[in-house]
Amino acid sequence: MFTSGFLLFLQGLREASGGFLDQFFMQCTEFGNIHIILFLIGIIYWVYDKKFGEYLLVSLAFSRILNSFIKLTSCVYRPWVKYPKIHPFEGALKDATGYSLPSGHATSSGVLFLGISLKGNFTKWFKVLSVICLFLICFSRCYLGVHTLLDIVVGLIVALVALLVVAKLFDRFGDNPNFDLILLVGGIVFSVLLIVYATFKSYPMDYDAAGKLIVDPVKMAVEGYKDAGFCLGILISWVIERRFINFSCEGPIGRRILRVGGAYIGYLILMKILYPLIKSAFTPQISNFLNFFMFPFFVILLVPAVIKFFQNRNEDVYAE
Repeated sequence: MFTSGFLLFLQGLREASGGFLDQFFMQCTEFGNIHIILFLIGIIYWVYDKKFGEYLLVSLAFSRILNSFIKLTSCVYRPWVKYPKIHPFEGALKDATGYSLPSGHATSSGVLFLGISLKGNFTKWFKVLSVICLFLICFSRCYLGVHTLLDIVVGLIVALVALLVVAKLFDRFGDNPNFDLILLVGGIVFSVLLIVYATFKSYPMDYDAAGKLIVDPVKMAVEGYKDAGFCLGILISWVIERRFINFSCEGPIGRRILRVGGAYIGYLILMKILYPLIKSAFTPQISNFLNFFMFPFFVILLVPAVIKFFQNRNEDVYAE
């Protein structure tokens, strides 16, 4: 009752304000999109603190796997399905597909902003700003009517568990320099299990008043392929970078800014050109796996390879 009452209260605010804050909270929810979160972590990784960036990236990988397992197991419907009086903001429905618990936005943004607050070497005010950003993203999901408070809380718990577990695992590097390979093998096992689970598990077959499936099991299986591809894209790229590229995030401020600018252009090319091409060329399962593998590959391996190339080139120039 509290859950539906809270969402109905927020819905009343939306209606009473004439949609005054709708676009603001749409921007907040967009800020929690997995691709934006990945790029923001990439900025930390490329120009500020490589080790902390690695920690966030690996935490993000395992958080998405855990999130997907919970979502596919719980099969909790979206708020407007459970509570017919709730009418979500139409603009937010595009990304509010599939099941509801846990919130993917809360999980992904929780890894970044909770990670900054708990483990990051940042100023007090930057950490406060991070908490505010996390609050706005999570609150926006409820304000727009696409998630309940429970969805948000469980999503944040998933993020926190991933951060704490990966922090403990990273402590093992001091004793075993090959521990990254162990994490990679673990990630491969969990990703394969997720794909098998998403493909072959049974799903609720409930229909709406129009005779349409409330949640299509085929589409939910695709969600599992996305997160498996994302996890493997992070872990495989991370291990290759550590062992064969090993770039440094150090450098003059001007060069660091150029890194971010160049990476942003490349990211847009992936999003606007390559992503649609892959989506149209393969089955939904394969295309989503490849697309969500592609973005971490770009952030963790391709951009660092370019950075390393120019670092070596500058060293050669100075040597001459």
